Amino acid sequence: MLNLIGIMGVGGWGKNHVKALSRLRAEGIIDDFAVIDIDRERLRYVSKLYGCEGYTSLSEALKNSELEGLIISTPTPLHYVHAKEALENGLHVLVEKPITVTSKEAWELIELANKYNRVLMTGFLLRYSPVVQYVKEKLKQDPNYFGDILMISTRRVNSWQIREHDVGVIRDLVIHDIDLVTYMFDAKPIRGYAHIKNEGYKFEVFATGFIEYEARWNKLILFFEASWVAPQKFRRWVISGTMKEAKLDLVNHTLQIYTREETIQPMIPVGPDPLYRQDKNFVEAINNKGKPLVTGIDGYNALRVCEALLKSAKSRVAIDIS
Repeated sequence: MLNLIGIMGVGGWGKNHVKALSRLRAEGIIDDFAVIDIDRERLRYVSKLYGCEGYTSLSEALKNSELEGLIISTPTPLHYVHAKEALENGLHVLVEKPITVTSKEAWELIELANKYNRVLMTGFLLRYSPVVQYVKEKLKQDPNYFGDILMISTRRVNSWQIREHDVGVIRDLVIHDIDLVTYMFDAKPIRGYAHIKNEGYKFEVFATGFIEYEARWNKLILFFEASWVAPQKFRRWVISGTMKEAKLDLVNHTLQIYTREETIQPMIPVGPDPLYRQDKNFVEAINNKGKPLVTGIDGYNALRVCEALLKSAKSRVAIDIS
């Protein structure tokens, strides 16, 4: 059993990791967890609410010899420096997506994890969605399950607070779809194009475009739309094939499959939420009780595609992804 897991950054998304680890603690999967945040008032509140230790810096938390793993949920520009410090001090690390700002930084973290023989995972929690797992298993059993796949289209939009000093929608939202196509279809991205709008902000707040993939049985094309300025929240996938079409709702984790004869809504057990499953997978990987479903390399590969899309948006031509 692990002694202690740290969560760095417990505002915004980080508080959801706190809830997941509190459940893992209650189930006896970890001994305890600690929270790390520069906001002293937030730190005091969260540590008191969940009955855990609180630290104002990673260097302070590292003085605790029981600390074995760290979940990093700080702003993206801080991911690299925090993960680097953690790995160099012998911690296993799970970093929220995007793993770093640049693929060069991501590769350096991968090399550090290899050097110190540490687990390095990227926070692609949608791999743990029950509907994603259902579709992947169907494709594993029958690669021709959908027939010839004509296209995959995604709409990942919402009204969101614009983060001026973080990243835009390609590295924040589209990155999920980039990774999911790679994971679900064992596909390799080969070419991409993006059109973006900034609306006066430092980073793009709207993006649309396509990515071509090579899969083991045919070529796939992903058409994506991502936005922080849409009036409603959607996380929708449509897989269009010659035999079947599937619609995935990645907010409610539901699935509908259409054939020429019928509409099927599989009864998929919901179970624990994807974030809990991800954090549990991190703990199990550290304890050598399972393999990481998402690695640092997965984070690196998806980030490289994001960089190609941003380059494409600037040059207004499709970019090959080597």
